[in-house]
Amino acid sequence: MSIENPEILKVNPEIARPEDNLPVDPIMKNSEIRAYNIEVAKRKIADEQKIEELRANPGIENYDSQIHSFISELPNREGYVDFSQLQKCGHGGTHDVFIYPQNPKFVIKLNRGALEKALSVGQSTLPPEIQKMADQYIEGENNKNEQLYEHFGQKHCLREKAMIQKIRIEKDGNYQDITGVISIQEASDIFKDRNKKDFSTGYTEQDPELGKNKEIYDRMNKALLGKEEFNENDFLEFNDKLKSIFELVDSDKEFADCMRVFLLKFKNYFEASGRFIDLVGQENVLFYKEEGKWTFKLGSVVKVENKEVMTEAMQALAENPEGINQDERLRNQLMNQLALIRLLNASGLKVGIGKIVDIELTDEQLENLDKIKFSS
Repeated sequence: MSIENPEILKVNPEIARPEDNLPVDPIMKNSEIRAYNIEVAKRKIADEQKIEELRANPGIENYDSQIHSFISELPNREGYVDFSQLQKCGHGGTHDVFIYPQNPKFVIKLNRGALEKALSVGQSTLPPEIQKMADQYIEGENNKNEQLYEHFGQKHCLREKAMIQKIRIEKDGNYQDITGVISIQEASDIFKDRNKKDFSTGYTEQDPELGKNKEIYDRMNKALLGKEEFNENDFLEFNDKLKSIFELVDSDKEFADCMRVFLLKFKNYFEASGRFIDLVGQENVLFYKEEGKWTFKLGSVVKVENKEVMTEAMQALAENPEGINQDERLRNQLMNQLALIRLLNASGLKVGIGKIVDIELTDEQLENLDKIKFSS
C-alpha cells in the first residue's frame, strides 16, 4: 500500500504512540517517529487485508446464500413480500427500515424514492425503461459497497446488498403489489453497547450559537480548511460529542492506534474511489470494544459527495458565492463537505497523522463562507 503526499501524514511526537512489541529508540528524531507510526498503521492494514483476501470469496457466497434464505422466510402473499407484516424500526435520508421479528439477523431497507416511482407506475411490474434504471442503480450501489469492503475490510462493515424485489405495501388503506428496490443489511448488537463511541459530526453552519462564537468558527476553518495552526478546543466548541473521543486518544494508546488505522483506511478509500463516507448521520461509524480490544464498524456510509462535487463547490465558493444561495443542491453539498472535512482533518491532526483530506482554501474562499445562507 502506498501513501501519496507523505507530507500530509505528519505525526505530533507528543501524541505518537509506537506499539509495545516494537522497540523505539528514545532519541529518535521527529521525522523517524512520524515514519515509524505510519509504518505501524500500514502494517496493521496490510495484515487485515491479507486476512480479508483469504476470506473474501467464501464470505461473499455465504452472505448471498444467507440473504436468499432470509428472504424466503419473510411473510409473503402470492410471491410478494408483505411489508404490512414487517415491523418498521427507523428511517434514514433515503430509506425506511424494517425488521422481521422472527429473524432479527438482518434489517430490510425500503428505498422511498424508488417506492414512489413504482407506485406512480401503478402496476406490479416495471416498464422496461424504469426496469433498466433500477438495474443500473442496483449494480451501482452494490459495486460501491464492494469497494467499501475492499478498503475497510469486511469485518469492519455491516454488509449490505441492494436488489429488486416484488413487495406488497399498504397505501391509503389499500394493499398494492409492486416491484420495489430494497436492501438487506446485517443487523448488529453493537448499537446496544453503552460504551460505544459514535464518530460523527453535525452542521456547524446551522448551529444557533454560531453568531456568538464567530471568532472561534473562523479560527477553526482557517486551521482545518486552510493553513493556520490547529487548536482542538476550537473544533470541540462546535463538536461537543467528540470530546470523549479526543480524551480517549490522549488516555488510551490502543484507541489512538485504532483511530489511526480507520483514518488511513479512509484516506486510501477516498484516494481510490473519490467518495466520502457519511459521518453526519448518527451511528454510521462506531468505535467499540470486541474481546477487550478497540475496533470499529461501518454501517450505511456510502455518500453522493465526492472529489468532483467538492471541486465544484469550492470553485463556486471562490467565484460565485451568491450563486450557491440560488442552488439548494450545491449549498447542501457544500455544507456536507465542510462538516466531513473538518471532522476528518481534526481527527487526523489529533492522532498525529495530519490532515486526511488535502485541502487548503484561500482567504477569499474562507471569507465567502459568510455570504452563504446555510440556514435558509
